Amino acid sequence: MPSPPRIRLDRKGGVAILWIENPPRNSLRLSMIAELTDHVPNLEKDEAVGAVVVTAAGPFSSGLDMEEWAGLAPKVAQEWVTRGQDAFWALEHLTKPTVAAVAGPARGAGAELAFACDLRIADEAAVFSLPEVDVGWMPSHGGTARLAKLVGRSRALEILLGAKEVRSLDALRLGLVDHLSSPGQVLEQAMGLADIFAQKPRAAVKAIKRTLVEGDEKPYRNRFLLESQHAVQLLWTEGYKERMGKFRKKPS
Repeated sequence: MPSPPRIRLDRKGGVAILWIENPPRNSLRLSMIAELTDHVPNLEKDEAVGAVVVTAAGPFSSGLDMEEWAGLAPKVAQEWVTRGQDAFWALEHLTKPTVAAVAGPARGAGAELAFACDLRIADEAAVFSLPEVDVGWMPSHGGTARLAKLVGRSRALEILLGAKEVRSLDALRLGLVDHLSSPGQVLEQAMGLADIFAQKPRAAVKAIKRTLVEGDEKPYRNRFLLESQHAVQLLWTEGYKERMGKFRKKPS
C-alpha cells in the first residue's frame, strides 16, 4: 500500500530536511500545506536546528494537486490560498537559512515553494514554471511578488503571461537559481551549504537573516537602522563575547 502524501521532516546534524513526498510528481495536497504550516514554527523553536533544506525524492514538485483543488468551493479555496500563503510566508521569515534542492520540474506552487527559500540549488534537469495563466488562473502562494523580486518586473511578467518554462542554465542567469549541481548531487550540495550555515553562531545568523528579510519590507534608509539595531544587540550575546575573546587572545 503506498504511503500517504506528506511533508516528511528528517534531521542530519544541525540541518533539518523537509521532504515533499507524493510520488510520482510530488504534487502538493492540502494536507501537505497543513503539515508545512505545523513544521515551520516547530523548526523555529528547535534550537538544535541551524538550517533547513527543502527537497523531494524525484521531481521537486508539480505544484498543487489540481484534481483536489478543482473540487473546492470558491470560499474554501480562498481559505486554503490564505493558509498556503501564510505557510510560505512563515518559511520565508524563518530565522534559520533555508535552501531548496531542486531536481527536475518545479511548477506552480512547487516553484513558489522554492522561491520562498533563501537559496536555490538546481540540477541540470531542473525546470521552473508558473503555468496557471493557461487555465485562467494565476500564482496564489506569493509567486508574483517573489518572482518579481528575483528577476525584475518585466521578466516576471514575461514568465507569468507566457507560462514560460525556465530551464536550469537560464534560471541561473536570471537569478532564480544560485548554484547548479551535477546530476544526482543536488541534495549533497544543498546539505553542504546548509551545514556551513548551521555551524555559525545562532544569534548572528538569526540577526542577519532577519535584517535581510525584514529589510525588504522597509524603505532603503530604514534598513540601515534595522542593521544597526541587530548589530548592537549582538554585542551582548554570549556567542559574540566568546568568539571575540578568542580573537583577542590570538598572538599578533
